[in-house]
Amino acid sequence: MEEFDDILSRVIDKTIRDVFGDRNAGIIFDYLEKSGCPMEEIPIKPSQFSVELGKILGSGRGQLLGVASILEETILKAFCAELRMKVDMQGGTCFEDNIKILRRVYEENAGPPHLARLERHTTQC
Repeated sequence: MEEFDDILSRVIDKTIRDVFGDRNAGIIFDYLEKSGCPMEEIPIKPSQFSVELGKILGSGRGQLLGVASILEETILKAFCAELRMKVDMQGGTCFEDNIKILRRVYEENAGPPHLARLERHTTQC
């Protein structure tokens, strides 16, 4: 069985490539690498990934919702689908907390699909 971190890295890579295309995805991955958040470390540094993504894509300040927040939610939904988890998202997204919740649920439930309640917090992580 593929490990949580490997699945998350694969889903992040695929989602970013699907959304932005290979060329732009390469630019994003290069930026993350130079910022100390290479792809292989994102599963253990979700907060840094979120911060750096906000810097390059926009975090939502002065906007209704930033591109980074939308991308994080898209990644979370794709990841839950890959893990065959049903997801119930409510409120404002906090990527780091949601990854922690998913990791705990993944480790506790090595069986059929289950429900993961991801809270969208209105405060920043």
